Amino acid sequence: MKKSRLFLGMVFAATLFVSCSDDDNDNDVEEPLDQSELILGEWNYISQTLNGEDIEFNDECQKENEYQIYTSDGVYNQTEFENITGNGCEQVASTVGTWSIEDSILNLNLGSDPEDHSALTILELSENTLKYQIKIDYDNDGVLDDYIGILSRRN
Repeated sequence: MKKSRLFLGMVFAATLFVSCSDDDNDNDVEEPLDQSELILGEWNYISQTLNGEDIEFNDECQKENEYQIYTSDGVYNQTEFENITGNGCEQVASTVGTWSIEDSILNLNLGSDPEDHSALTILELSENTLKYQIKIDYDNDGVLDDYIGILSRRN
């Protein structure tokens, strides 16, 4: 009788051990956000490169205050600041358009002219970092340059 109680106790304990494993949580795993969800919000520039070389911002005002906003309804806004007069940061430009992402290409449409369309290749997009690449004639010398912008989430 003692042996059967001991055996039943071991079976009961083993059943509890197996039934309490944590593989029930497989259904609780969150799906990763897609790029169109990750990009939503405000982003500040932190660095930029041109043809593999770091390029400086015009001034600290530009680096610290310029930002991009991507909204859930597809609106894109970029606000630019500079310290032109030496009396502090001044907003010098605000660009509004639309955005979309397809196959890691961030499409920005800033007007009806084909030149107002930019296709940026997303190199990295996470909760905190947006890194993109675009081929543009940055220095107006007639040659396409390889520009990479790195931004961090502002909000």
